[in-house]
Amino acid sequence: PRVRGLGTFAFANSKPDGVTVCPVGGIDPALGLVEVTGDLQLASPSSAWPDAVAAGQVALAHELVGASRAMLQLARDHAVERIQFGRPIAAFQAVRHRLAESFVAIDGADGAVGAAWEVESPMNAALAKAIAGRSARIVARHCQQVLAGVGFTTEHPFHRYLRRMLVLDGLLGDARTLTNQLGEEMLSSRRLPPLLPL
Repeated sequence: PRVRGLGTFAFANSKPDGVTVCPVGGIDPALGLVEVTGDLQLASPSSAWPDAVAAGQVALAHELVGASRAMLQLARDHAVERIQFGRPIAAFQAVRHRLAESFVAIDGADGAVGAAWEVESPMNAALAKAIAGRSARIVARHCQQVLAGVGFTTEHPFHRYLRRMLVLDGLLGDARTLTNQLGEEMLSSRRLPPLLPL
């Protein structure tokens, strides 16, 4: 299949009925993870691999933005419902600032991910993944503060998004590693990624 100009990926199987797909468990059953086994070989791996990594990084960045939005919604709902000193904690400036900073981080990551779809390149994909990973960590930290003690319990759904975010950030390069690699690449090539449209 062709994915937004990234090319075609082909897998060769020496036995027609030799491929099995089995569901596997994970931290979140909603992900629908599967294990594919068989005698599979990637056709022309040298040319397809960078495109596959770039597509994967953009997909993971999208997932990180979604997890960040879910964490922010949980924290916002808690802030509106939780009453302290006779009023919702959402009325307190410190809580509002944490929620606002989370919103800004998500919005920036969403813009970077959108730009990675508009101008396809391995650098833009890595940049979007790095920004989304950093943003997700900022959002998780602020939302954990807003949720306070309830955010540490397994009864509250926050922990699922936190764990998912940590796993997603680690796949195909975490935010810190990608940032360092991008910095080194920019220094050596003396080339900057295109700016986002304002």
